Amino acid sequence: MDNAVRKPFPIFEEFPLIAYQCVQKGVERKFIYLSPMIEKMTGYPAELFLGDPRTFFRTIHEEDRNTFLRAWEQQDLRGQQEVSLEYRVLNSKGEEMWIREHSLISRVNHQNEKECQGLFFVTNETNSLRSQIGRWDRELQVLTESLPDWVGRVDPRFRILYLNKGWENQEPVFPEQYIGKSLSTLGFAPTILPIIIENLIRVFSELLPISFEVSHALNQETKFYEFRVVPEKNELGEVETALLICRDITNIRASQLACKDSEEKFRQLAETVDSVFWIWDGDRKKIVYISPAYEKLWGGNAQQLLKNPNDWLTLVVPEDRGRVENLFLKRLDKKSLDIEYRMFSKEKQVRWVHNRTFPMSGEGSSDRRIIGIAQDVTERKYWEEERLRSAKLESLGLLAGGLAHDFNNLLTAILGQVSLAKYGLDPTHPLYVRLTEAENASLRAQEIAKQLLTFSKGGSPVKKVMGIGDLIEENVRLVLSGSNVRPVFDISPSIDQVSIDAGQICQVLHNLVINARQAMLEGGECLVRAYNMEGGLPTKELERFGAEYDRWVRVDVIDQGIGIPEGHLGKIFDPYFTTKSSGSGLGLATSYSIIRNHGGILFVTSEVNKGSIFSFILPSCSILAMRPSPIDEQLKKGEGEILIMDDEAQIRRVLAEMVETCGYGYQTARDGQEALQLFTEAQKKGSPFSAVILDLTVPGGMGGKDAIQELMRLDPEVKAIVVSGYSNDPVLAHYQEYGFSGHVAKPFNLLELSVALSSVLQNTSSS
Repeated sequence: MDNAVRKPFPIFEEFPLIAYQCVQKGVERKFIYLSPMIEKMTGYPAELFLGDPRTFFRTIHEEDRNTFLRAWEQQDLRGQQEVSLEYRVLNSKGEEMWIREHSLISRVNHQNEKECQGLFFVTNETNSLRSQIGRWDRELQVLTESLPDWVGRVDPRFRILYLNKGWENQEPVFPEQYIGKSLSTLGFAPTILPIIIENLIRVFSELLPISFEVSHALNQETKFYEFRVVPEKNELGEVETALLICRDITNIRASQLACKDSEEKFRQLAETVDSVFWIWDGDRKKIVYISPAYEKLWGGNAQQLLKNPNDWLTLVVPEDRGRVENLFLKRLDKKSLDIEYRMFSKEKQVRWVHNRTFPMSGEGSSDRRIIGIAQDVTERKYWEEERLRSAKLESLGLLAGGLAHDFNNLLTAILGQVSLAKYGLDPTHPLYVRLTEAENASLRAQEIAKQLLTFSKGGSPVKKVMGIGDLIEENVRLVLSGSNVRPVFDISPSIDQVSIDAGQICQVLHNLVINARQAMLEGGECLVRAYNMEGGLPTKELERFGAEYDRWVRVDVIDQGIGIPEGHLGKIFDPYFTTKSSGSGLGLATSYSIIRNHGGILFVTSEVNKGSIFSFILPSCSILAMRPSPIDEQLKKGEGEILIMDDEAQIRRVLAEMVETCGYGYQTARDGQEALQLFTEAQKKGSPFSAVILDLTVPGGMGGKDAIQELMRLDPEVKAIVVSGYSNDPVLAHYQEYGFSGHVAKPFNLLELSVALSSVLQNTSSS
């Protein structure tokens, strides 16, 4: 409809003829313009023909359709620039009408479509067919004058016979002044004229039309022109003149150059980034472009891929290949894809790939090309798995922390009663030995509770700055003692000190060395190395763990065992994952959590049938270690009144007996509120408590952390000892920061409690 309102030939609006502009190919004629006279003369509105390109052909009389097609076929064979013929059409009433058509072909585009301008005459409505034909030259000249192209006619001596008005758009050229003059006078650039003459000579000698392009610089701009030279023949087939048609294609060439520049930028982008760009042709079912990263990163053969579009599937990990192939074969041409899978890199390492596809063509286009981008997302997948592993540990930690707390409370009652029973016996008594064994069993059970507490979120190791070399040798020798695996040490004499919880690090060493021993059933050597590291961490995946540290201490436990299959490496630190029938699956998971809570990282490298290397890295510490004070094995007695607060009656009773055995009086409270009440009453009576023992956690009531704050308001000099079944709680590790004077982790025996009370009360006396 938009084309219907265009009026390139307004002069014909009122003439009794039909002017048109169209694109002709076979039975299709796409009208660009059709003068309104079509409706007056045929009864059909112009809009009817501006829609379906086959509508006009259907109005031609069936007996004359072949005549119409042959006329245009002869034009192709003879290279004629004009078509003139008569045939019948049916008007809107179904009546026959004889029309004569004269058409001038201005250009043949790259789709072999003829761009034409012409006229229809209704011959049975004129006085004389001859008079209509006699007017053709004048009408055709009017038609060419309205064309945007430059049209001219020259003879074999290159003299100008005709120029249309299009030449006036150039530097002042007035066509009538050049008729009869040489083509060289027309003002063509010196670089263009010889090319035109050369092609005119070819047309006059070879009798065939020629198309060519030329360019020249004009006012700091390069202009591009397209020329078409068409021979004009007489009745004898001799070329008398040549039609010269010129079109300015500077804007078209600029668009082509811009497109080429865009393609070049895309190619540069595709060739410099690590992602693989590829283009899929849905019609030909093949890949038509693949970026160099395909060979650089994945080691594939680009030429082979262009020949065989499924060649890249050989690089996909076998476990993922079926799924990937199924998706690409069934869905690639239907919709966009977003898929992740594993591939082998050029170095034969398994890498994760994220592949996305997008349609290249616009909506409604018949071009079914797909562009794809394949990115290496291995590092992202690593961190996703790391977060998932951490979430598993934290979930288990919530359960483990509660279990360990309750377990430690039970052990406190057992260990307290055993130590009380031992205190009243002579060391030579037979029961003394049995009670000692029971006490030792309770202490070993305490280690199980410590393992569970390692998972507890928020728990922190009770650290001390110390050297790690002796700790390593002592624990490795202990684990391998009596086995067929020999320890070998390579510990740097200048290794830095580290801030660690010695008990927890011993637990890590135990787990790693036991794992190495079990991997070498036939025996062998277990090499343990320890040394300082400076700068970045050893692998890219670990760099983010130590952004704030420049110096590290690294420990490697190396075995000569069977190694770990690649499929198990990603699960090796998961809770309860084990390949041993007798294993619990907690050892490596516990070790991983311990090292993480120390600000370090535990990782593994392994090769099947060659062995494994478990390594952990800890931040170096330059502070000198404090030597621990020797433990006094004598029970410390004292005097005074002790306030005991614990939510469990069994614990209160055993604590009361232990305090009384140490020579103190006591009162007990079930929670912080009751303890505050007893403390206030004692102050009012003038007999304040000498010390307070507060349980850190009281379900549903005030615990020790809140109670000490209230007690300090009542008496800033209060002496309080914090006890907890969460032996790695931060309050125990930094008890003084919370206002406590001492701490004891459950479970504890009579001796440990007496030492804690004596220490707190001695500080009071000295102050």
